[in-house]
Amino acid sequence: MRFVPFFYLGLVLFFSCVFWTALPAHADEAATAEYLRVPIFFLTDRNLIGDPKQSNFDFGPHRKYLGDCLHDPFLGTASVVIKNVDHKPLTEGLKRLGWEAVATDKKEGLVSDRLFDGQTHDEIAAKFYSSLKEQCELTTDKNIFVFVHGYKNSFSQAAHTAAWLAYNAERPTILYSWPSVAKLRSYSTDENNVEWSQEHFNDMIENLGKTCSDDPEIKVRLMAHSMGNRLLVRAIPLLPAQHFVAEFVMICPDVDSGLVKHYARRYFNPKGTAKIRLYMSRRDKALALSQIIHGGYTRLGECADSLSGVVSQVMGSKGGDSSSEEKKEAAADDAAFKQNMELAKHRLQTIDFTAIDRGLIGHNVPAKLICNMSFRGKPGDDLDLIMEDSGQRSKLSNTFSKITHLKDTAPAITESCLRVVRLGKNAAVTAKVTP
Repeated sequence: MRFVPFFYLGLVLFFSCVFWTALPAHADEAATAEYLRVPIFFLTDRNLIGDPKQSNFDFGPHRKYLGDCLHDPFLGTASVVIKNVDHKPLTEGLKRLGWEAVATDKKEGLVSDRLFDGQTHDEIAAKFYSSLKEQCELTTDKNIFVFVHGYKNSFSQAAHTAAWLAYNAERPTILYSWPSVAKLRSYSTDENNVEWSQEHFNDMIENLGKTCSDDPEIKVRLMAHSMGNRLLVRAIPLLPAQHFVAEFVMICPDVDSGLVKHYARRYFNPKGTAKIRLYMSRRDKALALSQIIHGGYTRLGECADSLSGVVSQVMGSKGGDSSSEEKKEAAADDAAFKQNMELAKHRLQTIDFTAIDRGLIGHNVPAKLICNMSFRGKPGDDLDLIMEDSGQRSKLSNTFSKITHLKDTAPAITESCLRVVRLGKNAAVTAKVTP
């Protein structure tokens, strides 16, 4: 019967091995929570609903005030639950930024808001931007994301999108939320409200500039979706001499393409340093509808023209009759202009993300793609970029242009755009590019 002790000893060793082998897997599982609570900063000029001293207050579809011109939007922070789709471990760095693991039964979306308080708006703003700067200094590159939502977005919907950007960027993110009614029938009201919100948005840009002035390493990446791009485009006059903006991102911009050409002609600085990226999709039916609403004039997010080609075209043409002296001056400047534009081309990109756009309507915010391009200059591990001809608009957009008899009179742009493709599914891809 001597084999009995050895039998029990074997059982002990076996279960010990199983126990110790299981520990790392359990630790990894605990470290990669299914849901994360991601904090964002917010600035909004919407009306307040509820008591800000309680946790159940919200922001509504109307303007904060009527008649007055107070320039005192609400400033605060929000917590949003995001599904941890990339199985990110909750590192010490993310914990310092305020990220938390939450229970698996927690639904995605806005959880809570907190307003900064003070006796005056200047005092509140000082606390807001000071807190933002502290968070920024916890990151390696001191980058700040700013996101502006588009038409038909409630505050909670916009916060969820901003949190997705923060999740992918792992950087402090500001949501600028203007008073969208968040109803399909209220397109014209949203157009009116986004225009009303312009000066408040401009104030935020100026305050960000002051925040960055003490530390030139701090950089801001400005991003807008759909109708929110109108705020971004109209703020351009404030920005030509500013160097704190590292990137402008226009996502499916619902802006008249002709208007943007006017702004580019007047304000684009070929010697600047900021990246300017336009993201468009040929699945985007929302912009095709906007095109019809606006009399057939194409939206910037539909045109799919090379940004560098557009800028070269509008800035290189003088238009109208010029005197002989003006023609001589133009000829003298032409060589310098072309040289500057060649240097600027690498920071002007039109990116067609049709391959990864989702849903029947499209018009989505490709958060992961945007963040990959911002920090890595590449679309992602399972994606690539190829060259495509400029002007590849959707069939629906082209059809509406024919119906309204509006034909683009500008010469065709011969420069190429960038198209996102999925790796392993495009055997015909031959021309790869490095952005």
